[in-house]
Amino acid sequence: MTTFESARRNLLKASLLLPVAGTFITARAATSESSNAAAAQASFTVKPEGKGRIVSDSLASLSYETGQLADPRFFSPDNHSLIALLRELNPNGVLRIGGNTSDITTWSEYHGTLPAQPSHTTGPQHPVTLRPESLRNLSGFLRATGWKLVFGVNLRAGSPAMAVALSHAVRDAVGDSLLAIQIGNEANNYEKDYADFDTAWQPYARALRAAGMPLAGPDTGANTDWVIAYAREHGAENCFLSRHYYRDAAQRGSVGDLLGGDPGLLEYMERLVDVGDEVHLPVRLTEANSYYFGGRDGVSNVFAAALWGADFMLGLASLGVSGIHFHGGTLTSVEASLGREVHATTDASSLSLQRDAASAHYAPIAGDVALGFQPRPLYHGMVLAQRFAGARMLYGKLDTGGANLAAYAGKRDDEMLLALINKDVLLDADMSIDVEDFFIDSAEQLRAASLDSRDTAGLVATAWQGDTAQGLRIRVPRASALLVHMKKQHV
Repeated sequence: MTTFESARRNLLKASLLLPVAGTFITARAATSESSNAAAAQASFTVKPEGKGRIVSDSLASLSYETGQLADPRFFSPDNHSLIALLRELNPNGVLRIGGNTSDITTWSEYHGTLPAQPSHTTGPQHPVTLRPESLRNLSGFLRATGWKLVFGVNLRAGSPAMAVALSHAVRDAVGDSLLAIQIGNEANNYEKDYADFDTAWQPYARALRAAGMPLAGPDTGANTDWVIAYAREHGAENCFLSRHYYRDAAQRGSVGDLLGGDPGLLEYMERLVDVGDEVHLPVRLTEANSYYFGGRDGVSNVFAAALWGADFMLGLASLGVSGIHFHGGTLTSVEASLGREVHATTDASSLSLQRDAASAHYAPIAGDVALGFQPRPLYHGMVLAQRFAGARMLYGKLDTGGANLAAYAGKRDDEMLLALINKDVLLDADMSIDVEDFFIDSAEQLRAASLDSRDTAGLVATAWQGDTAQGLRIRVPRASALLVHMKKQHV
């Protein structure tokens, strides 16, 4: 690791792990305007000629349960509002279909015999039968969005033949949109160890490779050691490496916890990217979000999640993670994947609240086929991070001045982007920006009425507040983010 790489890792660590000051002050009070607001004196020094990672154009991606396909109208070319949101988020995204329900899904056109299935008391209880109409509609949906597909097949059923039959049907339907087939979902939850998983996985892999299917995996939960072993044993047979990420369980979620960062995240993701480099494979988080068990209401679906999401994505993109698939979907589909029968109450006073109620708490996009769809705050954080697609991340040094700040820089040709994310609930930040030979061309702000607001206008052009009398300085209000566009000065 070079000196610059070490410095960048430490910068990322500082930006993601700072404690949240004043966590127990109400978010609304903390973001109230005050002409005499306290401001941290921060600085960000960027090296424009750094050799960081190039951000993948498929960074911002999504994940849904296979069970969501039970309604063929959801992923359909007629679902215009959802298509528009995916295209706005990322014209080059990747849709992952999988989750817990992938391991209880059967293919209606497979007529072979399945092994007897053991009963289980956790996870989804009702099998999903996937039918041709859903795949036909999925194909039209992918064409309309321009997105690629990662599709998970049922490992738990013990039937490689059914997996091959379904994979053929998927590929026949979606054609070149198929990026990869994954075998099983979080097998760490039902296989005793990696050796047992590998024993179950190999017959599937042999059959799918013989059928000419592209593979990826291992699509495990929080098992970095499984991904490393998988990469070293099967890297040559795969097109990317995958695992999942959640901050914690929903019942332990809070705004303070979410914005406070995850102490182990960067270390183990750096290990995975390094192993990916060894075997020449990109790394994707094929399922990720704030809190598992569907997210925490009032945390995962409010503005705090937008700031967390932007920071989370750019921190991992700086390490070289190629794609992050935020898990979502309707409340019914996600709860069913957890073995719970919950149906949304849609008697709220406004359409916006009805859509919110119809959705899993952590879903970046709220709504269903009947109500239509709308972006949640997390979606807008994803949009901010996706703006860095194609940029080379730059090394820099951040002095937070005691505030809960993150800062990222990326460069495309003669344009530089800065993401300045103030996750502090008390302190504005007066930031000194040191970037040789660049000037601020424009800025966009991501802000809401409060950290616990369920609404935000997304990125909005703003007249940047700063001065150049004492060098380049810019103010980043508490609980907000700025996307700063800079241009190279030509003498």
